[in-house]
Amino acid sequence: MAEDGLIKVRYIHRVHRQGRVYLYFRKGDYHEGPLGSTDGTLELQAEVDTILARLTKAQEAASKPAPNTIGGMLRAYNKSAEFLSNARSTQRACQDHIDEMTADFGDVLLFEVTQAWLRDLRDAWAIRGHRAANVRMQVLKNALAPAVNDQADVRIKGDPFHKLAKVKRPHGAPEAHPIWEDHEVEAAIEDAIARKTPGLARAIGLGRWGGFRRATICAIPLNARPIGYDDDGAAHTRLFWVTEKKKILCDKREDPRLTALMARTPNVAMTIAYNADGMPWKARQLNQAIDRLMARLAQAGKVRAAVTEKGEVYCPLDIHGLRHARGVEIAMAGGSDAEIMSQLEHATDRAAKIYRRQADRRRMADGAQDRVDKVVSLREARKTRDAANKA
Repeated sequence: MAEDGLIKVRYIHRVHRQGRVYLYFRKGDYHEGPLGSTDGTLELQAEVDTILARLTKAQEAASKPAPNTIGGMLRAYNKSAEFLSNARSTQRACQDHIDEMTADFGDVLLFEVTQAWLRDLRDAWAIRGHRAANVRMQVLKNALAPAVNDQADVRIKGDPFHKLAKVKRPHGAPEAHPIWEDHEVEAAIEDAIARKTPGLARAIGLGRWGGFRRATICAIPLNARPIGYDDDGAAHTRLFWVTEKKKILCDKREDPRLTALMARTPNVAMTIAYNADGMPWKARQLNQAIDRLMARLAQAGKVRAAVTEKGEVYCPLDIHGLRHARGVEIAMAGGSDAEIMSQLEHATDRAAKIYRRQADRRRMADGAQDRVDKVVSLREARKTRDAANKA
């Protein structure tokens, strides 16, 4: 209430014209008026409240996609238990795709969704890259799953996603997250320790011998290493933590190589790994530190190297490749899908099968080379024997 007894009403714009004052409602880009009520009165407040209520209702109607449309399914998906169970970073990435798709084709009716329509959409997305297209198609598939599965109330005929191929990785594109070789892990750890960044060495160890994702590497605390006992009563260190991305329990015996690294590096922060300031890593900061470290080693010829179009030498290895190296190592040792899943805290066996295929391919390639080596050795032995007989 103003001192002169008049009511202060928000969103009122006063226009002076020919000795009179005209009242207009103004909120953002929306204008309405002139209003019929007197300035500073309860009647004016009531008129403004009516306009606000009408605008709110219109906004709600505009933001709520029509039923039986792709937009409606997308809006329902980001409130579903499946969506909310994802990590926050995954939710944010999916929400960006949901907003994009809602704006682009949210008003498309569900009965119009056919495999031909999806194929055209996939090919349009493919221009952005194979991963961008496949991720968007997966989000759309997840959102439309209820309409596809509920054939009792047919809104989408059949399953238009069935046998719809993904966009293939372009020929010649670099391998995603190549695995680290043991000598590269050792070179990186020793360089990090020599440069007085032991927390970076620990981050590499957690990825390689703990098989952790980046988010867990940044967050896993010192108290996640309790002492456990085996069946014979012998003590050992365990890793016990709920992973950051998938919220899956990690409960496993610590790899002795990681234990040895922990013993030779100091505890500085509340987390196992830490940055040069003795603080927990931030995800992007850790990526940058790994990139700088590996580029320096690549230029020194200590790890594998690649060259950019500008002729700059860099290392193609990244922190997620450490996790892949752990998975392939377990598979090479004969680990089952279930064992790989338990070690790497996977929710499904999809990645485990990939690691086993990689291990099988490496094992068979090495086996083939063993056969070649044996044949070459026999030939050399025969040549030596024949030369001796002639002499």
